[in-house]
Amino acid sequence: MRILHTSDWHLGRSFGPLSLATSQEEFIDWLVDMVPQEHIDLVVIAGDLYDRAIPPAESVVLMREALLRLRSVGVAVVAIAGNHDGPERVAAYDGLVDSARVYMRGGYGRTSDVITLDFADGPLDIVAVPFLDPVLAPLPALPGPLDATALRVAAEPESPVRRTHQSVLAAALQSAQPNRRAGRSIVVAHAFVTGGEVSESERLLTVGGTAQVDISLFEGHSYVALGHLHRPQMVGGPTRRYSGTPLPYSFSEQHAKQVVIIDIDAAGVCDVSEITVPVGRGVATITGTMDTLLGSGQHDDAVGCFVRAVVTDVGHVVDAKAHLRARYPFITEVVLQPAAVAGTVGAAPETAGRGLLSPLDAAGAFWRDVTSDPPGAAELELLERVLTAAAAAGAAGAAGAAGAAGGPPGAGEAAIGGSRR
Repeated sequence: MRILHTSDWHLGRSFGPLSLATSQEEFIDWLVDMVPQEHIDLVVIAGDLYDRAIPPAESVVLMREALLRLRSVGVAVVAIAGNHDGPERVAAYDGLVDSARVYMRGGYGRTSDVITLDFADGPLDIVAVPFLDPVLAPLPALPGPLDATALRVAAEPESPVRRTHQSVLAAALQSAQPNRRAGRSIVVAHAFVTGGEVSESERLLTVGGTAQVDISLFEGHSYVALGHLHRPQMVGGPTRRYSGTPLPYSFSEQHAKQVVIIDIDAAGVCDVSEITVPVGRGVATITGTMDTLLGSGQHDDAVGCFVRAVVTDVGHVVDAKAHLRARYPFITEVVLQPAAVAGTVGAAPETAGRGLLSPLDAAGAFWRDVTSDPPGAAELELLERVLTAAAAAGAAGAAGAAGAAGGPPGAGEAAIGGSRR
């Protein structure tokens, strides 16, 4: 039989201020067409179906249509909630669509369940473990009443009942073990496995290393389909994999995107391959002076990409993004890095590696997060006016403070007194 492993669709996500809805629709169209061509029997989606716990209505509709279309081509589907998803919303489908061979799992409700499906070459056990937030894990029995003191003790680092990602995932896998019936099995999980390589676009699970789990937890299974990390990669061998996102979600993701195909025989032996996702916009970081970046024949391969431009002009640059957008319509970020400051023309800015947005782009992204819609032209104009006024006020304040510091005695008091009025 053949399994397709994908994850981290993040429906509803934007790239900076630009919507990814069209690219996400193109990916689903491609996926639905490809599944019968590749004779896929089972599609697994390893979490982060949506980008937010409360997704926009259009994202829910898109997910529903994707599941219906996959079922229409005769494939079974197993999907789990990730850390971006609202587990209760994904879990709301539990049991309602099982008869259609579409299985949705979220939260702690059914972690001990094993989905056993029959295929032409025999049954397959699927242990589907969604992202499990340790904070929401049921507390183990404590030696005394469940009062504030008991809860504080349970939260102590040295407490034997302390809950971590490792402990809750291990408990879920262990509870499912007695329910396995087939001779071969796979795990679908959303977790940060130790040694995995991160990108700029993942959301941290917790501070430090407590979010990580050891790959040894998954011993005894033929294949482990992982979600959470956005770069496709193996962790502990070719049958323990992150499929990565189907589309790039940050400038650190210039690698090809893919889905993973697993051919698994009746004994559970796997042959794993990849198929490159041929849709969606690429990402590009371009560097140079405005004349260079706008020159014909320069960076032609970036014209259709999401673009971050590093502008190295030494003098003042006015409306850099507006001018660059005429050539690069999907530009999302401009970083001003004068060559004299950078030391070398073309040197990468410190901010570029962190994927920082301009103030206007950050305000636009916040607007979209709050309203579920990107700001229109009027809203962008208003935001730009506010940011310009704030920058001018900040500059005036800094100049006043500098003048007061260098002026004659009493000047500082006069400046401060004037500012109070």
